[in-house]
Amino acid sequence: MTVIEEWTGRHAHALRTALRLTNEAFAEQLGISPRTLTKWRERPELVPSPFLQEALDTYLQKAPPEAHLRFAANLGLEQDPGPIDKTVLTQLNTALGDLTRVLARLQAEDPERSPSP
Repeated sequence: MTVIEEWTGRHAHALRTALRLTNEAFAEQLGISPRTLTKWRERPELVPSPFLQEALDTYLQKAPPEAHLRFAANLGLEQDPGPIDKTVLTQLNTALGDLTRVLARLQAEDPERSPSP
């Protein structure tokens, strides 16, 4: 999960869009005016009050996983995709084996297809 040490207007705007809320709805949840959100968007370096920092932390923590992904993407952060499903990994390994066998057959039938050293 992405952790924000100090929220700025840029972070707050990224969270609002990740949650897919309007300025009005997000402002209402935070107990601020929509104009404040507009100001944060226009001046992304602004730092909200400590009270709002805590509120933004709470909204980020409660956000669903897909909103976390959108939030990280909005900020240009890399997000850990989590563990790979073993079923998918098995399917990928099987497909790789099949492709290797097909390539070997093609090269045996037409030596000119063999990669040059």
